[in-house]
Amino acid sequence: MSQPGALHVRRRRLLLVGLVLVGLVLMVRGFQVQVVQAAEWEARAARQHRERVSLPAARGVIYDRNGIPLATNRERIRVAVAPSEVSDPESTGRRLREVLGLDAAGVRRALDPGRRWVLLPGRYEPSVRSELTGLAGIYLERELERFHPHGSLARELLGAVAADGRALSGLEYGLDEVLRGSDGYAVVRRDGRGDPIPGALLTVVEPRPGNDVHLTLDLGLQAIAEQALAGAIAEQNAAGGDLIYADPRSGEVLAAASRRDGRVQHWRGVTDPYEPGSTLKPFVLAALLERGLATLEDTVFAERGWMQRGRRTIRDVTSHGWLTVAEVLQLSSNVGMVKLSERLDWHAHYEVLRDFGFGTPTGVAYPSESGGRLTRPDGWSAYSQASLAMGYEISVTPLQMTMAYGALANGGRLLEPRLVREVRSQEGRLVERWGPSEVRRPVRTETAAMVAGVLADAVQDGTGRQARFGDFGVAGKTGTARAFEHGRYRHDAYTASFAGFFPARDPQMVFLVKLDRGGQYGGAVAAPLTRTTLAAAMAARATPLDRRAVALSIPDPGTDGSAGWDMDAARPGPWLPPAPGPFVFQLAAGAPEEAVVVSERVPLPNVVGSSAREAAAELHAAGYRVVLDGVGTVRSMVPRAGSAAERGTLVRLTLGGSR
Repeated sequence: MSQPGALHVRRRRLLLVGLVLVGLVLMVRGFQVQVVQAAEWEARAARQHRERVSLPAARGVIYDRNGIPLATNRERIRVAVAPSEVSDPESTGRRLREVLGLDAAGVRRALDPGRRWVLLPGRYEPSVRSELTGLAGIYLERELERFHPHGSLARELLGAVAADGRALSGLEYGLDEVLRGSDGYAVVRRDGRGDPIPGALLTVVEPRPGNDVHLTLDLGLQAIAEQALAGAIAEQNAAGGDLIYADPRSGEVLAAASRRDGRVQHWRGVTDPYEPGSTLKPFVLAALLERGLATLEDTVFAERGWMQRGRRTIRDVTSHGWLTVAEVLQLSSNVGMVKLSERLDWHAHYEVLRDFGFGTPTGVAYPSESGGRLTRPDGWSAYSQASLAMGYEISVTPLQMTMAYGALANGGRLLEPRLVREVRSQEGRLVERWGPSEVRRPVRTETAAMVAGVLADAVQDGTGRQARFGDFGVAGKTGTARAFEHGRYRHDAYTASFAGFFPARDPQMVFLVKLDRGGQYGGAVAAPLTRTTLAAAMAARATPLDRRAVALSIPDPGTDGSAGWDMDAARPGPWLPPAPGPFVFQLAAGAPEEAVVVSERVPLPNVVGSSAREAAAELHAAGYRVVLDGVGTVRSMVPRAGSAAERGTLVRLTLGGSR
C-alpha cells in the first residue's frame, strides 16, 4: 500500500476511535445526568420554572367590648399587565387612565411591547375589579392591608402593622401570635427567561386566618376620653397627658388615651412612670388605719402650714392648725401627712406601697410595660419617708395608680388590669375568655371603705371640689408634683393629676387623669377634666355605665323624689360639646328599682366636613348612636343636620375623600 493510502487509513481509524470515545463519553454523561443525577437536575429545573410564593393569612379582627371593629383588614387590588396579550392597546390604555388614574408615561410603560410583564405601582380599591376584569392582558391580584375604621381612635393601644403584615407595636405586636394566623403558599410558573407566566398560579396550601380579639375598651368612652384629653392639653398648653378609665369590679380597662406634643404614639400610660404627688397619700392613710396606728378622728397639728425636717422645709399651700386624720387627706396637708407617716416603720411603709402594686409591672397585655420605681427601705435616706408621704421619691405608671385606686373602690382587692376579654376564631368559636384576676388584698374591706369615704369628702369639701358632679357622688384625690427636668425640679411647671372613682357608692368606674408640665394644680386642671368626661359618658346613649345604678347610689334624694340633678355642676367643660342628656332624672315613685330616662327631640349637630373620629365623638357625646359608611371625612348624614331627633337615634354618616 502506498504511503498516502496508509495515511488515509490511519486517519479514518483515528476518527472512528474519536467518534467512539465521544459517543462513550456522551453515553456516560447521559447516564450520569438521567439516572445518577436525575433527582438533582429535576429539582433544579423546577426551581428555574416554578417559584414558591407565600400567601399571607388574614389577620384577626380587633373589636371593642360591644363588637365594634377597631382594626380589621381591607381588600386592595394589585394590577399587572402582559403587553404581548393586549389586543387593543389604545382602548386598554384609555381604560387604565380612566380607572387607575395613570398618566401618559405610566400607560406607555404598562403597554411597552418590549416588556413581557409589568406590575403597576400602588394598590387600588376593590371597585377596579369590575372595571378591568375581562380586559385581555390585564391581571388582578387581591391583597389585604390593615385598616382602622375609626382613624386614630385608640391607636396608641392598637399599635401598627407593616405593609408586609409584620406587627410593629402595641396590641398588634403583643397579641401577634393570636392575630396573625398561618400563611399558605402557591406556586407560580416562569418561562425560560425567568418571567412569570400570566395566570399560572397554583395554590398548594390555603392560608389559615388569625383569631379575632375582643378588647375591654368601650369605643364611645374612648372617643370621649381622647377628645377631652386633647382639648385639655391644648387649653392648658401642657406637654401631654394621660386618661384611663377602668372597671374596679373586674379590672377591665374601658378607655385609655395618651398624648404627647399633640401626637398619638405608644400607650405611655404603661411605659412612662411619673412622680404622683398627693394622689399617693390615701395609701399612707390606708397603712395607718390597717395597722391600728391611727383613726379618722385622731388629730394632728399642721404647724400652720410650715415645718422643718432636718435641712428640708415642708410646706402646705394653705395654713392649717389642728386637723383630724380625715381632714389631713381631704385638705391634702403635706405637714399633717408627713407627721402621720412617721408612725409607720420604714418596712411597713414600703410594704403597703408594694402591696398596692407600685414598683412592679401590672401584667397587662401590652408590650414594654414599666414597673415604675419603689426603692427598698435599705436604700432610703433620712428624708425618704417624708418624701414618700407627699408622693415623691417614687415613680408610678398611670395604670398602676388606676388599679391601686380600684382596690380602694372595690373593698380592698388589687386586680390585674385586663385589655382582652376573649379570643374567638373567625367562625365565631370561643377560643379563650378571661375573667377578673385578683393579685392580692393589700387592706381589709373595712379599711378600704374608710379611705373611700374620706376620698368622697375630699371631692365634696376638699381639694377635689372641681370634680363635683351634681348629686352624683365622686370620690378622688388631686395630685400636683413639680416637673423634674435636667436633674432639678422646676418651680413653674407641674404634673397635675386626679385619681378616684365614680359613683362614690358602689363604684362602676375608676379613673386617672394626668397633665404633664402644665402651669396649674391638679385640682384646677385634672379634676374638671374628670367631671367633663363623666358628664359625656352619662349622656352617651351607649355607655358602660349603669345609669339606673348610678341614680340609686345618690345618698339623699330630694323630698319630691328628684335625684337633684344640678345641670350647672354637671355641664361639660370647654373641651367637649354640651351633653345634657339623656340622663337618669328621677326615680319612679313606688318602684325604686326602675329609673326614668328623660329624653327630648333636639336638633342634630352638623358634623359634615369633620373627620370620622371627630364626628363620632361629637355625636356620641351628644347622646346619639353612630354608624360609619366609607372612609375619609363626613360627606352627608342621615337624619340631616339640624333635624329634630331623640337622643339615642342612630345617625348614619357617609364618608368620602380625605382630610
